[in-house]
Amino acid sequence: MNRAIGAAASRPDPLRRENGSMRKLAISLGASFALMPVLVFGPLGAEENAPIVVRVEDARGPVGRPAELVARLSIKEGYRFIEPQPRGNRVIELSSADGGVSFARRVFRGRIEGDSIVFRLEVTPIRPGAHPINGVFRVSYVTDQGDSWHLRHVSLPLVATVTGTE
Repeated sequence: MNRAIGAAASRPDPLRRENGSMRKLAISLGASFALMPVLVFGPLGAEENAPIVVRVEDARGPVGRPAELVARLSIKEGYRFIEPQPRGNRVIELSSADGGVSFARRVFRGRIEGDSIVFRLEVTPIRPGAHPINGVFRVSYVTDQGDSWHLRHVSLPLVATVTGTE
């Protein structure tokens, strides 16, 4: 028995090679499997066929003074927005591409008004000029499928401009 263990230990490991080709193969296979959902289904969280229309009114105001950016998300007939607990419909991951805008909060909640959700974001231009901002809407809706409801949580991009005036 000891002889078999000793013999197995002295044999070269077929998975270990001097040039590391098996390791490279394992890493590339792992990366391929990790990217497969993106390649097959598109970017994760992107909702190309969501029944939602996004309208954004860009903000404009004096440098250093708060301004209001209003975004309205409307939903098609046969669907309705819901208020998911505990987080609610919200805008997250807000950023200014050039650092020319500050945000009053990291997360802004939306309010359901009829067949729409209205978001009011308090933004402050830090420098004069137009400053692109972006973020992510996280909203939930249901659709009536006969005698049942189907719940969907979606992420949609927020792209807008905040203009600072002097």
